[in-house]
Amino acid sequence: MTAGGTNAAPQAAFSRTAGVLVAAVIGVSLVGAILLSVFLEDITGRPSASSDGYSVSAIGHHGLVEVLEELDVPVVVSRHGSGAKAKGGLLVIAEPVVPPDDAEAAAKLHALVASAETVLVVLPKWYGTPKGDNRRWLEGVVSLDASEAEAPLRALDSRANVVRVAPPEVRGDPGDVVGGAVPDLRIAPDFAVAQVVQTDDDVWYPYGDHALVFQLWNDLDTDIYVLTDPDVINNAGLSRGDNARFAVKLIDHLRDGGPVVFDETLHGYAEEPSLWKALFRFPLALVTLHVTLLVVVVVWAGLGRFGPARSAPPALAAGKEYLVRNTAALLRVAGHHGHALERYFAAAVDTVRRELHAPRDLSAADLPAWLERVRAARGATIPFPELRDQVAEAVRTRNARAVLAAADRVHRWRVEMTHGPRHHP
Repeated sequence: MTAGGTNAAPQAAFSRTAGVLVAAVIGVSLVGAILLSVFLEDITGRPSASSDGYSVSAIGHHGLVEVLEELDVPVVVSRHGSGAKAKGGLLVIAEPVVPPDDAEAAAKLHALVASAETVLVVLPKWYGTPKGDNRRWLEGVVSLDASEAEAPLRALDSRANVVRVAPPEVRGDPGDVVGGAVPDLRIAPDFAVAQVVQTDDDVWYPYGDHALVFQLWNDLDTDIYVLTDPDVINNAGLSRGDNARFAVKLIDHLRDGGPVVFDETLHGYAEEPSLWKALFRFPLALVTLHVTLLVVVVVWAGLGRFGPARSAPPALAAGKEYLVRNTAALLRVAGHHGHALERYFAAAVDTVRRELHAPRDLSAADLPAWLERVRAARGATIPFPELRDQVAEAVRTRNARAVLAAADRVHRWRVEMTHGPRHHP
């Protein structure tokens, strides 16, 4: 392959700077995705201080969800289709929001219970006021009226009555269901109010003269169990006494090896499933981000490459310019540019002699003096002896820049001598 050939190396899609930038963006995105997956618990959960499965406040139930997950119990916090998800397991409806005399809310609870096979309903007890600067924590807590605690029971056609008393001593055998665990119903060390019921239903766990856990008989094809006091399973209660053991034993018995589904539709979190919403929420949002970056990179790489394909250049280009450039490149690579300058200088001198009709008997020794007389007569500016010495020095040093400068001056000298200084390029 001769120098100056037309076969070019493949052109990179990006410049070096753009490639480094793309690699940096991809690296930062990947590291960010890993850190989010490892250290961020749930960025999709709404900031809540209420009594729901997302809440980490004292009256919330997120702690129980985490306890069950740590025990490898299949658990889901559900925002739609909770009854179907709990098939073969247990649906937990913890402190549903059912205001008294709200027929619509009561109907929703009744329909939700009817959609599952086994349900644990936890009666509401507290209302919390979130802090203004951090809505995941509580500013204060007040107890609900007994009628508000009884509203879920009325929605399920139960006539049980809520009773609030000081926690009594547990008498007798607490039963095999909870493994002998005795709950502690203090939400704070110096504040204890037990919320129990008077009922004719099947009492599973008696608490004094009342029921803490009972099975509610109904006309539905659903096994309904009621935990009357949420302080057994809320975040504050799980850290006290045997509450965690009590809650896990109760749920484990009711689920009978199946999944546990915490319904959040009755807390205002109901949402129909949507692929588009899922794609832009954690963790699928990370996949969406990386696919978007990939598309951007591919489009960027393809910019300027559209349209019909270019025809391949000929193996050998035609024309004097190609021949001259190729020859010059060969001479430069071989280190013969000094010899080329000598020949170019000799050819220029011969051209001047011929064009100016120098005497035929003019010897080489007399040529410089004759050329200088002609130069002075024609008003040219480049002295021949000076030009000759410049060419000799460039040939001696073999410096490419010096050779090029000398060749350029030889060309200007020839033009001035043959056409006059007014034609100086």
